[in-house]
Amino acid sequence: MFSSLLRKSGSLANIGGSPDKDGSHSTPYGDVISEVVVEPEEIKQSERNLNDIKQLLSDLIKAQRAWTEKGDKLAKTHVLWAQSFSKDHEKNVQTSSSNSHITSQYAIQQQAEGGGSENNIGFTRAMEQFTVSMTKSSNFDTEFVTSVNEGFIKPIQTLISVIEEKKVYRKKYDKASNEYETLIGKIKTIQTKKVEQSHILKLYTYEREKTKAKLNFDAAKHEYITYLNDTQNRMHTEFIEILIRHYESMSTTAGNSYSEYAGIKSYVDSLRTWCLSEQDYFLKDIVEREQKRAVELSNELDAKFQPFIDLLTTPAFNLWYGFAEVRKNELYPPPPPPGGQPVLPATNPINFIPHLVRVLDMRGQMSELLSHMVRSDLVNQHASSLGNVFINQPIWCEMVEECAVHLAIPYLKYLFDQSITTIVGYPERFRPHTPEGIQSFIGEFQNILTNFATSQQYLPPPFKRASMEIDAVKREKSVQHPPSGCLLFARVFAPFIARPHLRGLFNVVPSDGALESLGFFATMFSHAGTNQTFLASQTDYQQLNEALASARPKIIDFFGNIGDTTEWASSVELIETYYADIPIVQAFAKQHYSNVANTMSTRGERELAQTFLSALGQLEANEDFDKGHSKKASQSVNGVISSPMVISPPLSPVDEAQQQQHSQEE
Repeated sequence: MFSSLLRKSGSLANIGGSPDKDGSHSTPYGDVISEVVVEPEEIKQSERNLNDIKQLLSDLIKAQRAWTEKGDKLAKTHVLWAQSFSKDHEKNVQTSSSNSHITSQYAIQQQAEGGGSENNIGFTRAMEQFTVSMTKSSNFDTEFVTSVNEGFIKPIQTLISVIEEKKVYRKKYDKASNEYETLIGKIKTIQTKKVEQSHILKLYTYEREKTKAKLNFDAAKHEYITYLNDTQNRMHTEFIEILIRHYESMSTTAGNSYSEYAGIKSYVDSLRTWCLSEQDYFLKDIVEREQKRAVELSNELDAKFQPFIDLLTTPAFNLWYGFAEVRKNELYPPPPPPGGQPVLPATNPINFIPHLVRVLDMRGQMSELLSHMVRSDLVNQHASSLGNVFINQPIWCEMVEECAVHLAIPYLKYLFDQSITTIVGYPERFRPHTPEGIQSFIGEFQNILTNFATSQQYLPPPFKRASMEIDAVKREKSVQHPPSGCLLFARVFAPFIARPHLRGLFNVVPSDGALESLGFFATMFSHAGTNQTFLASQTDYQQLNEALASARPKIIDFFGNIGDTTEWASSVELIETYYADIPIVQAFAKQHYSNVANTMSTRGERELAQTFLSALGQLEANEDFDKGHSKKASQSVNGVISSPMVISPPLSPVDEAQQQQHSQEE
């Protein structure tokens, strides 16, 4: 090579490189070396495969460790639970009074049947066998966890360590590749320089070393490729063998557990039967205890509240008169004497009437009270005129309206919903002082009256009986046209029509114009029920009077054909009145008990006043005892007991009333 270079050169000073016709670059040292070190694609693909395998094996080990830790903990818990189960059952049977009662019942039953105590002995043996079997099953789980660690996780870790050996082979391959590639670069560098004697010697040396480096590189490459292929093949075969051993261990554990379960299946069935029977008995016992407690609580509440309820609901409802008179003076104070200070209405009055209505409905005495109120008002000529009721009794009117809210809202919606909706929606069509408006009012009135004529079955019984009472009283006084509808039309229909949004009959607040029209429409019903007429100063009002006159025979026929007055079943539960209604009525009585007692004493009902004060005082005493008992119990629970204080007890309603009476007599 070197001799050929000298022959071609002629003079070393003029040697230079020029490309040949085939495109290769010629130099004084020959053609430029074209050797390149390229990593085979086989190596790259094998390395990617091994990296993926390593990641999969690492994830598998991580998942198996988490599972084995959980399984080991679960197995240990099962062992502890199984060992303590029979002891806990024996302890409960000995210490629990209910279980002792059950055990004695079983013993008596077994002795009667001639079985003795074999049932209990059999159960104890079954529990012992169950405990042993649970322990064995837990041991099987522990053995399987050990098998997973020894036969699955550790062999896979060995495979991962084999893959980790790739670093050694890769390092050796990279070293040979770098040496080979470095020598090629040195040779290329010398070939681009001018020819010198020292360069020729270096080129010779590099060529010799390159040959050795190429042999080393080929050997390292072959060794690395062989390692990669062998490792991949080993992953396949050894991993499958690990899986086979793992599944064999799973099969062995499952078989052992199944054999153990099959051996105690009869005991398990016996335990299941016994547990089901015990569950049924305990559930039945719990239901019976709850029912018994409910009865005891009901009896306690009955003993506590019934004396007060009897006073409220016993005819002739004398306590109602006292309550009504006090509430009347509370809301509408009488005018002061000349020169006296005016009495202002109460700022926060207690409205007990809705709750009293619920109590009366619960006792089924709403009809009796309304009838009694009507007869009492109509018989007393100073309290009522022949055409109306409750003129001087606004609280009685409030009672009637609350009764309607409680019982008659569906009935009132049936009669008036469409007409009220029309008047509220189109108030301009219902002007009280225009001919068109009067005609519209008459049309709606006649439509309602048509539906009213056939609605006896929907009218609540209290209003049926009270209206019949009105008719009977008026006939006793030989009235030619008794105002039978003065209660229903004037005290129920009229207030609800005038303000339907305030009494649950309508959900939208009407405009001012609509309220004016509704007020006039309500007046028509009030006049129709009380045999009143409009002033015939206008021709249109004469038409109104004619319409009202034509309606009165229909109203009389309606109340003459009422028929069934059977009381409806109450929707109010007794327990509800104890918790929701009686406390409100009691609060009113507590606030005004002296005024109520004085009112009854003024009416000559001194004995009733004493009974009322005694019942109220006993009710207050019971509540004070309950509060004090609960407070003392809570203090004992918290470990805090306050020091006793000597104080004078508050006067009961009875003592305070007696003290006031003695002071007045003195």
